[in-house]
Amino acid sequence: MKEPAGREKGQVLVAFVLTATFLLAMIGLAIDVGMAYLVKTKLSAAVDAAALAAGKVAPQGEVTAGAEAARFFAANYPDGLLGARVAAPTTVVTEEDQSWNVTVSATAQLPSYFAKAVGTRQFTVSASATATLSPVDLVLVLATPERPGDQALEAANAAAGRFLGNFNPESDRIGLIRFASGVEAPDEFRIREKRGFDLGRMQDYLAAPEAREPGYAAAEEALRVAKEQLDSLPKPRQSKRRIIVLFAAGAPNGMAARFGTGTGETVGALSSQDAGLYPLYRRDEVSSPLRRSALSLNTLPETDWSGTVPVRSFNAARELLPVANSFDEQRCNVDRAARNMAENVADAARGESGSQGYPIIIHVIGRGSKLSEIEAACSYGNNEKGENIMRRLANVNGVDTYNANQPSGTYVSAEPEEFDAAFRKVATSVLRLSR
Repeated sequence: MKEPAGREKGQVLVAFVLTATFLLAMIGLAIDVGMAYLVKTKLSAAVDAAALAAGKVAPQGEVTAGAEAARFFAANYPDGLLGARVAAPTTVVTEEDQSWNVTVSATAQLPSYFAKAVGTRQFTVSASATATLSPVDLVLVLATPERPGDQALEAANAAAGRFLGNFNPESDRIGLIRFASGVEAPDEFRIREKRGFDLGRMQDYLAAPEAREPGYAAAEEALRVAKEQLDSLPKPRQSKRRIIVLFAAGAPNGMAARFGTGTGETVGALSSQDAGLYPLYRRDEVSSPLRRSALSLNTLPETDWSGTVPVRSFNAARELLPVANSFDEQRCNVDRAARNMAENVADAARGESGSQGYPIIIHVIGRGSKLSEIEAACSYGNNEKGENIMRRLANVNGVDTYNANQPSGTYVSAEPEEFDAAFRKVATSVLRLSR
């Protein structure tokens, strides 16, 4: 039997009211949940920022890291934002094998508006983030201008100063070395057990004008000093990432050893370059003549002045004459020795293991126009171009002496206008491995 029209309308109204109530409740609940999600998103971003900031000072301890985390968290999520009450974040720092893990956690209480109807008076939203800091031990080794006012190498110094800005003055260890005929390694810029480095002082040092006599390329001594600094730390205190970054303006052509002079045996540096063959330079200054010369270079010393770097190639890449009589023979013997010694130091650095320490990665930036030439007329083939020597030092995958058992570094060829980009590429390689 057909229902009366009034009763049908009443049923429809009841159904509408019930449906509308349900829909409004769902809409209200969706608004509350949406607000909770928004708070969660903001809270997550705040703990991310806090963890990254705390990670940079993690080596200073949990109290310092916690204070830094709280400061950055408050800046990104002040109490009361979006109506939520937020307590101070908790920060936990753990150290394992010279790496620091920093976990920052925070909780927000958000009052509900519509969900109260179903018994939910507030939402509790939590977020956490972990940052890992793996500091580096790095020595930057820079060829110096060949003459005062050399704009190309002054541009390299400026790019190197900006490169240093990529590293953490609180946790990274950075050393700085300059070289030409000899090596300048200022005591204030040495790698030390205490973490951190003075970024401003280093950048000022690099920006200072050069006023020295022309020099050569004693790369072997520069690499030896860099390795020595990194090895001065016992393995338990070393960073896992030990790195040498070398900027070279030419192939190695200088060596530092003990030579006979008119006043007896003298520690000095000399070069295969014509004007540098006999005159000796101080090994511990960039370009300071000793005002005395080697008496004879018919035969060369067996090692460098420290007794740790042989003059003969570790892999027989090039042979020395047992006795060099003519000037050209002596010059080429010194040039071959300089190349051998640089490669010997690099091989020893990359091959360190066990109690010696973690292997040292070598990255090289080379001034392209100089390194694309064969700089010495010593019957060299194309594999003796400076750029190939630099690839060998870095152990670039594919180079003729590549050793798969040692770490590979980066080689970047650059002209002055490309120095910044070259240093950025190396920085990216270093930071990708250590952050």
